[in-house]
Amino acid sequence: MIAKSFAQRPLLFILILAAILRLVAAIYSEGYLMHDDHFLVVESSASWADGNDYNNWLSWSQEKTGKFRTGQTPTPHPTNLFYPSLHYLYFIGVDAIGMDNPREQMLILRLIHGFFSLIVVALAYRIANSLGGRKPAVLTGVLMASLAWLPIISVHQIIEVFSIAPLLAFSWVLTKNTWTTKTLIIAGIWLGIATGLRFQLGVMGIGIVIAFFIQISDKKVWAQKSAIIGVSAILVFSLTQVPTDLFVWGEPFAQLKAYIDYNISNSDNYPQGNALTYLFVILALAAPPLSFYFLFGYLKSWRKYAWLVIPSLAFVLFHTLFPNKQERFILPALPYIVIVGSLVWHQIERNKTLSKVIITSSFLINLILLVPFTLSSKNTSQLRAMDFIRMEGDLGSFLYVQTDSNCLPPRFYCDNWSTYTFADINTDVFGQRRTHCLDSKVEVPNYIIFVGDSHLGEFVNEFKENYESMEYVVQFGPGRLDRFLHYINPSHLQIKRTMVYKIDPSIECANFDIKQLHSNEPPS
Repeated sequence: MIAKSFAQRPLLFILILAAILRLVAAIYSEGYLMHDDHFLVVESSASWADGNDYNNWLSWSQEKTGKFRTGQTPTPHPTNLFYPSLHYLYFIGVDAIGMDNPREQMLILRLIHGFFSLIVVALAYRIANSLGGRKPAVLTGVLMASLAWLPIISVHQIIEVFSIAPLLAFSWVLTKNTWTTKTLIIAGIWLGIATGLRFQLGVMGIGIVIAFFIQISDKKVWAQKSAIIGVSAILVFSLTQVPTDLFVWGEPFAQLKAYIDYNISNSDNYPQGNALTYLFVILALAAPPLSFYFLFGYLKSWRKYAWLVIPSLAFVLFHTLFPNKQERFILPALPYIVIVGSLVWHQIERNKTLSKVIITSSFLINLILLVPFTLSSKNTSQLRAMDFIRMEGDLGSFLYVQTDSNCLPPRFYCDNWSTYTFADINTDVFGQRRTHCLDSKVEVPNYIIFVGDSHLGEFVNEFKENYESMEYVVQFGPGRLDRFLHYINPSHLQIKRTMVYKIDPSIECANFDIKQLHSNEPPS
């Protein structure tokens, strides 16, 4: 009966599967997957909603604090404010209805992202169904619903994933309809929204112009259609950027200029990879060993499905040539490889036994990875430490001690945007304590938070020698995903265990006087 129902309404069953996986991921996958999805999205927007500016991104914040990013005048931070601004509206909304628990706010936000990603599954299915019928559509839909990495990454605030929905809407409009003026305007709207979310997706606009050139023999018609979709995309992109730029900086495209300047100047400061970096990423993420055939079919069909292949291929080539190579950058292109790969897979006859072996092994490997990924959290030890302090209700300020690697405290979870201080291997512990007590510009901490792994013990002992009231409170260990990633890449992905200690500022500062502010002598 289930098989019959699936045959009648495959998309509904695929969406139910996708929804269940994303619901589970939203519940179990707390924390954040990488720096950007939390600190450049959640922390910034939540602090704005609370009347602060955690990152000091806004012009009036720089003027108020006197902390300018460069030079002596307020300068835009090299980021795209469109996506964080959407989160700002979300946090304003949940604050307005009285939902003030950060973990509850993030659960709802993960659920919103997870269910929003169902649009991606539906559009990928419909594109494949429109071009090749039910069989390639089902394969595409099932993979977009359940590729091992998709449920967990879909519920987090990763702009490369969030921007896929308007990107596929752009491709679906071009697939479903003849390329009339109306169709091109609507497609341009979706491309403009996608580019407004992720600047680099504008490369796909160049790609679609090339695709039109390949598929339209009359070059006058080609120029007209390219102009229509281009103007539509640029106008909508401008609407996502210019109002904010004028409000914050008083000039259009200020953030875009800063973003381009920064990435050109600092591209060498990020992972460089090599020419094959994204090839390996594609093969690893698109259900191997089936991914090898998908990639072959995708490249083979560059002319037949030019409006799907050329824009996404241009995007891949752009990132391949640009020095800064990070795995997540290429995620918007992966649905196109799955869609076109599925189409070609069902168009070419192969040995049936070999095909079954490839499909079975691909889904088996995917299932083995899907279950632990979907049930895993990352970077939760810092989250739980900050949430614990919030629930204690007595936070004044804290000292954040990095023992093994650089990391930032997720202050969103302690619901406190007050200033805090850092310490690491280069810190003069006693000198910092003296400054805490005697410098009126620095708030004396009442918590010390240690984050690290192998050097935690020696750091704790050193601080105990300098803080007589230091008392152990609680500790939180890394999750399974943190341990797994550290195991496969120990040099770049450090384990982070978090220990919380409490100190009494009145005891720590009792024997200091102002004469000792610039002295290296301990108090008597």
